[in-house]
Formats: sequence, C-alpha cells, structure tokens
Amino acid sequence: MLCTVIIPLYNKEKYIVSAINSVIAQSHQDFEIVVVDDGSRDGGAALVEAMADPRVRLIRQANGGVSRARNAGIAAARGELVCFLDADDWYGVAFLEVMVNMYRQYPEGSFFSSSFLCMEEAVDGQLDTDVDANFFALDNFYEYQAAHGVFYCTNSIAVPRSTLQAMPQCFPEDDHFGEDQDLWFRLADRLQFIFCPAKLVAYRMDVAGSLCAVHDMRTMPQVYSRLEQRALRWSASDRSRRAALRIVAYAYVGVARYALQDGRRADAFTALRLAARYAVSMRWLATLLMCAIGNGALLKRWELWREQRMRD
Repeated sequence: MLCTVIIPLYNKEKYIVSAINSVIAQSHQDFEIVVVDDGSRDGGAALVEAMADPRVRLIRQANGGVSRARNAGIAAARGELVCFLDADDWYGVAFLEVMVNMYRQYPEGSFFSSSFLCMEEAVDGQLDTDVDANFFALDNFYEYQAAHGVFYCTNSIAVPRSTLQAMPQCFPEDDHFGEDQDLWFRLADRLQFIFCPAKLVAYRMDVAGSLCAVHDMRTMPQVYSRLEQRALRWSASDRSRRAALRIVAYAYVGVARYALQDGRRADAFTALRLAARYAVSMRWLATLLMCAIGNGALLKRWELWREQRMRD
C-alpha cells in the first residue's frame, strides 16, 4: 500500500535530511515523500533536491504558512494513506507499517494514530519498533482526550487520502495556533479514531514552536471556539458533547492563567466563569485561588516548573 508522507519545510536546513531519512528507513517501503518548501530562506530545499531517492518529491511555493504547505501536499498526494511529518521531527522504523496494519483492519470511516515522544535528539532505542504493536478503536475520542490530554500529535496521524481530498479545506490557513488540532477535531466528529499506544514517532522539543512548550493562550484560539460552537449544537444525550466542552473549559482556564500572569485579573475571572459553564477541575480551582490573591508571579513560577517537569 502506497503511503504519502507530507513534510512542510520552512528554514529547517539543519533537520530536514534527518526527517526524510527516518522515512526512508521505514520497515514499510511502499511510500512517497512530498516535501513542500514554504519559501525557505536557507538551504533546506537544495538538500532535498540533492537526494537521489526517486520517492522524494519537492514542491516549492511562496511563504504562506504551515497549513497552506500541508494542504498543498494533500492536493499532490498519490498514496492511499496520508501521513504527516514536521521537518525537524522523525519517525521510528515501525510507524508506517503499523499505520498500514491499522488501515487494513479498519478500512472504512476511520483515521489513525500512534502515541509519540517529546525528545531533544534522536536516540536509538527510545521509540517502539514493534511492527505488530496492538491498537484499538476508541469508544469516544473526546472522552479519551478529556481524560488523558492530547495523546497524539500531527506526526503520529494517518488519514485516508480520499477522506482528506473530499474536504473543502483540511488545515485552516488563517489560523496560527491549533490548525492541526482543528482538523483532527473535525475528523473525530464523523470518523472512528483507531489508536496505537506505542510511541512510534518523536517530536523535537528544542526547536521554536515545540508542541511540548507552553503555548501563548492570551486569547481563546479559534480551534476551541469552533469546537465549542459545534458541541453546543449536539444533542444533550451525545456523550461527545460533554467531553468536548470539558476540553473547551480547559482551554478557557489556559486563557485565564495567561491573563493573570499579565496582571489582567478581570479578564482571568471572566475566562474562569466561561470555563465553569462546562467543567470545574482542580486546575480551575487553583487558578481561581491565584486570581483571588492576585498572585500572577506565583502562577508564572508554577508554569515554569510544570514545563520543566515535562522536559524531565
């Protein structure tokens, strides 16, 4: 089965060859790699052009952002299954084979993911290599995410090409935060999510924009606003509704914490009030306490400690 691996490239000369080589090293060898150079100003695109493997294709476009680059890759894809890889990250050797195994068992109405590791450098033995890794269909995507947090990343996702190419726009090109999460939410609204808990891909932590870094949440990202709007239209008996709104509530708490760090206590209280419509958690209560005493500095120290814990 032909897999298409889409790699958006923007000023990642230092990493792009390593990312491509992690695909070339896959146990499943029926693949193509579509690198979309998004107006890079370094020599990354030239390194891709110099690669001798005919399975590697380079598309050049003016700088338009990662979503536009990924959408261009989807439009050019020929594989039955489409996967994504950021130019500074890498696959473990079993990733594509496990995705193909999942797709063959669940060929209709599904999309797929493994788990992932946040790492600073590629280290042999850190990623799982079992091509027969177990996987299962999640009973409820939103309930699982509400309970476990984000348990996948863009690098770990695979989607049938026919599903993606039937959508009017996959990655929203006007968003600058959560544009990938927006697509996974929209797919989860109508498709079954098949999950492999093995850690088959890596996300590099020491590069600007890392998933594992604390994101700027000074305003509510559109991905969560759109999820909120959709979930409120779902039936009250829909199990996904309550879970999706818990995810939205968690995002409102993030907005409240940034407001408190900036000294905007009134905005923090407003965000907490909006969150409380859907869920009250220990994180919500802790943030409310910090708002009440007006201690944004204490919250900032807490967030720095939490980020260091994630890195350790």
